[in-house]
Amino acid sequence: MDYSRKIDWQINNAVKTELVKRWIDTSKVRISTTKGNVEIRGALEFIGQGINIYDSPTTIMNMLRTLELAIKAISNVRNVKFELASWKKTGGHWEYTPRKTMG
Repeated sequence: MDYSRKIDWQINNAVKTELVKRWIDTSKVRISTTKGNVEIRGALEFIGQGINIYDSPTTIMNMLRTLELAIKAISNVRNVKFELASWKKTGGHWEYTPRKTMG
């Protein structure tokens, strides 16, 4: 498969759609794709109904699992890498580390 900027752009748009479906604030994350390798960086924050739906680390962890599967199912996606504030994927498991507050 020959990857082009057009294909990467289409993947980015499909990834953004998956984030929006889950009420993730896309202004707080950066999505980039190079040759089918997707990278999502930033803070995982929710808008609208997502604020009430994703109200615990457990519900967010489950959403991250399904989000990753949905992104991997997008045509031409080879790999997905997350670099999210407060969330880290180790092996096949998500770990939550609360942000430290000053005060």
